[in-house]
Amino acid sequence: MNMNNQVKFNADTCIGCKLCYKSCFIDVIRWNENEKKPEFKYLEDCVHCNYCEIVCPKHCIEIIPDFKGELFHQSFEQYK
Repeated sequence: MNMNNQVKFNADTCIGCKLCYKSCFIDVIRWNENEKKPEFKYLEDCVHCNYCEIVCPKHCIEIIPDFKGELFHQSFEQYK
C-alpha cells in the first residue's frame, strides 16, 4: 500500500505522560525510554483513529492522514 501519512509532534511541549503511546493499539507509537518521549514509527500502518491526538493533554500531536493514498481510493464502477 502506498501511503504518506504524517504526524506533527511538538517535543518541546510533551510532558512524557505516555498517554499517546498507551492509546496506540496499532503500535505505530513507540516509547523512547532515553528521551522519555514518543517515537512515531511505521506511519503507513496508522489507521487514523486519532486517539493519540485526542488523549494528549498538551495537544502535542496532530495526525495528518494521506487521503490521496491507495487506501482511500474507491471505485463505484460496480454501482453504475
